[in-house]
Amino acid sequence: MSSLNKTKVSVVVPCYNREDTVKEAIQSVLDQDWDSLEVIAVDDTSTDKTLDVLKSIADPRLRIVSNTEGSGVSSARNLGIRLAAADAEWIAFQDSDDVWKPEKLTAQMSSLLQKPDHVASFCGMEVKADSHPDTPVDKRYPDLSISPLSGDILPSLVKGSYLSTQMLVIRKDVLEKLGGFDEDLKALVDWELMLRVAQEGYVDFIADDLVIQRMSENSITRSSRKRVDAQQHILTKHKELLSRYPDVLAHHNHRIAGALRAFQDYKLALPFAREAACRKPTNLKYLASFFYLLSRSVVK
Repeated sequence: MSSLNKTKVSVVVPCYNREDTVKEAIQSVLDQDWDSLEVIAVDDTSTDKTLDVLKSIADPRLRIVSNTEGSGVSSARNLGIRLAAADAEWIAFQDSDDVWKPEKLTAQMSSLLQKPDHVASFCGMEVKADSHPDTPVDKRYPDLSISPLSGDILPSLVKGSYLSTQMLVIRKDVLEKLGGFDEDLKALVDWELMLRVAQEGYVDFIADDLVIQRMSENSITRSSRKRVDAQQHILTKHKELLSRYPDVLAHHNHRIAGALRAFQDYKLALPFAREAACRKPTNLKYLASFFYLLSRSVVK
């Protein structure tokens, strides 16, 4: 084992009703060519055989715990962070229906440990529609035309999410300082967390696709309403940060207004449309959206 490879990484895996995929997901972490790691599988009160599957994995690096302190994926991840080994300097995350390629941790950690001013790393990710082995790649993240993707990534990150928790490795002390994931959010938890992390230091990027995301029927990403609610929450929570980027803030307000309009929540959409139009009155799309929603919100 090289001196670099002795740096311990704790990998947190929240699990809920994933009996068909959780073993492969965790095994892909245990099969990493980065030797010094532990896996903390946090079962979030699964009602299927997920817990039995976890117990069938015979590897001393795997710890299985039950999330009795809360509920939901962010609560489970935060519990895993708190239970990370004292000598683990870095935390990574895996989802219970996805797969890591064997070289993921080595690629990220080898780069990170050469950059002491960096607080996190993310890598590329392939996305498939389901967990079948023959399913072709549907898309890849991030779009490599986005800039910047490394260093101070806030100018690009404030525009929208282009990463996911499975892609991340974050310094444990930074996660502890920030309090981990926002448990009030039901979607976009990765984006919200990284908006805070990226304010703590530089972020590294490995362009190789080292994660395979496989969309499941109960994936949070599938729920557009949860995403709209999360966008509203993040807009409020990070308004000071986003206000440094006026065009971006106007765009987010316009996008939320459009999403709420699609749900026919015209009165709820109106303040967001007004904010977008006020911040960018020369944008005809923003103005048109505002006047349309104003007309639909008038109480007859």
